[in-house]
Amino acid sequence: MFIYFKLNSIIIIYKLWLKIIIVMLIDRLKEVVGEEWVITGEDTELYSYPAFIPLKVNPPIVVLPGNEEEVIELVNLLNENNVKYLVRGSGTSLSGSTTPTQGEVVISLTRLNKIYSFEGYEITVGPGLANFMINKFLSTSNLFYAPDPSSYVVSSIGGNISHDSGGMHTPKYGTTFDSVVKLKVLLPDGSVDEIGGSNFFDPTSIFVGAEGTLGIILRATLRLFPRPEKSKTLMASFNSIEDAARAVINVFRCGVTPAAMEFLDKNSIIAIENTQYKANYPITEAILLIELDGYSENVEEEELRVIKAIRESKGEIHVPKDEEEKNRWWWGRKGAFPSFAYYSPAYLTLDANVPRSALPTILKFIYDISKKYGLPVANSFHAGDGTLHPLIGFNPKNVDETINAIKAAEEITKFAIKLGGVPSGEHGIGIEKIKFMKLYYSEDDLEVMRRIRNSFDVKGLLNRCKLIPPSKGEICNVVNKIHSHLLEGDI
Repeated sequence: MFIYFKLNSIIIIYKLWLKIIIVMLIDRLKEVVGEEWVITGEDTELYSYPAFIPLKVNPPIVVLPGNEEEVIELVNLLNENNVKYLVRGSGTSLSGSTTPTQGEVVISLTRLNKIYSFEGYEITVGPGLANFMINKFLSTSNLFYAPDPSSYVVSSIGGNISHDSGGMHTPKYGTTFDSVVKLKVLLPDGSVDEIGGSNFFDPTSIFVGAEGTLGIILRATLRLFPRPEKSKTLMASFNSIEDAARAVINVFRCGVTPAAMEFLDKNSIIAIENTQYKANYPITEAILLIELDGYSENVEEEELRVIKAIRESKGEIHVPKDEEEKNRWWWGRKGAFPSFAYYSPAYLTLDANVPRSALPTILKFIYDISKKYGLPVANSFHAGDGTLHPLIGFNPKNVDETINAIKAAEEITKFAIKLGGVPSGEHGIGIEKIKFMKLYYSEDDLEVMRRIRNSFDVKGLLNRCKLIPPSKGEICNVVNKIHSHLLEGDI
């Protein structure tokens, strides 16, 4: 068992030292980025947590560089003074990977949002660019960028790469990993490398999904796809969760790989229909939203196969009457997460990934867990690749209820692993699932990960005590009861 030292004398001394250092560095930081881009005092609370709501920690200071040169200068300055830091994008991390639990200076890269070049099937962008801006830029071309997490309107490319974000189109086009061609990265020692674009050993892969623990992405070259000749949307409604889950399996068994296949249960449907995302869905136990794309003849053949598979699974087929209705259906799915406010002031969003064959089993388990803890749960997830997104409601002002929601989430994640799944399909490990790394990997596996991280971050300044469980003797500041449970609670 790993030992975590809670607010011991070493941590207390570090905090006092950090306050002194920050005061000394403020003027130098302002010289680098300009006074208006250095945030101190109460305003830092805006950066105290990402979309992972249970844990909030105010950073000592927030800095927003405006270009690559300023980022490099900032990192060199912090390295010289042995100050811990982490990099943040738009703050949509659902696993708490950018929560400053160790007193880190937060470097926000939202101003690095340029599109540098567009040539052939590749586009090069800054890490702060919002995902949706790429396809907006490409709207007059015959190409598109495939990864589309639900937060695509605000989530930044740097964060998408750091978490290997997926989205609705993962079944056919893959996750962010499959769309990264080259990277320009700033390493913790202050050096800059431009990597990738090789058919042989490609070091870009090590930074995808590293959650900001190995370096800072300054620029990314991304792969684009030709727009399909034809796209077809179908909706299937079901009178039971089990039938809907089996339909997912049957669609793939009939030889079709949908561009997207999304699952919404009755709780999600009701929430959506009572918010601004209203889509006029049928109020039924579950629906599947299915998108097929490609050459016309292929799409037509796939449509016949899907309709047959759905009907054999006791589902009813719905076809949008026009483009407006089709768009409304997909907009409703995009709004499933914010619509959960209909049930609860806050929620946890899980993302364990399971084999599609396990969907009927784990969905039943999720509803049993909801009853066990007395917490509202809604399922809206990427059925096509088996990435679950049960939303678990809780009151963030109630610590015990928050921990109960975390316990419910942990039971679901543990069961998903037992069924042959993985702890995270696209949101990352962060703080939320760090314990599960010990369950999913062996200690030898984890030690290799630590060696890789330590070879990049020799001083141990960059976003520590996240993603990889600390080694014995490594000191992690624990900020409160919730953080203690996330790090040390039983699974």
